[in-house]
Amino acid sequence: MYTIIEDCSPYYIRFTHSGIDQVIAKCTEYTKDVDFAKCPTQCPGFTHYKHPENEAKTLLSIIPMSKQMELNAMRVSSFVTQPGVYYRAHKDGLNCRLSINYTVKILDSACVTSWYSDDDLKNYSIDNLANKTSRECMGFDPARHTPIKSMTAQQGECILFNTDIFHDFDNSRASHERIVLTLRLMKAGDIYFSDVKKILFGI
Repeated sequence: MYTIIEDCSPYYIRFTHSGIDQVIAKCTEYTKDVDFAKCPTQCPGFTHYKHPENEAKTLLSIIPMSKQMELNAMRVSSFVTQPGVYYRAHKDGLNCRLSINYTVKILDSACVTSWYSDDDLKNYSIDNLANKTSRECMGFDPARHTPIKSMTAQQGECILFNTDIFHDFDNSRASHERIVLTLRLMKAGDIYFSDVKKILFGI
């Protein structure tokens, strides 16, 4: 059902599947008329766009992983990053291990996602944002650290993404808006990257 493009466990696995074009096209349809640059946001240049219930239901109905795992229908979201934006090192959620991401709009190779070790970032204060969506490294300076892994996402793929390792993303050199459809599991704190890797790929 799934074809692995690149396995860089435990950080990410890039893959594809039959029907992926339909998922990308449907998410593109839902986001094409939204001016994300004008959307209210807690982080300038970055928008967490939660799809309405009807859109979320339609997307999950054409995503094959939803037949293998219980995906959170209340958390079907597009992450939209404007050109010129850098987002500091963080871990997603207060109790979230992984994300399943569809690369809906990636028009260049200028945006880089990097992972960092806990030990390397141990001296940073961690702020749990008021809306409890992230664990943030306060005052993070990427120039002082060497990533343990980096990735440049490609248009039209799916990514099993480890959100429980500190990571940042750098769209500061890009000239295009970037859209990634992100999915979370129910009981997200109880299921790990390695668990989903086995469910999807049998390895």
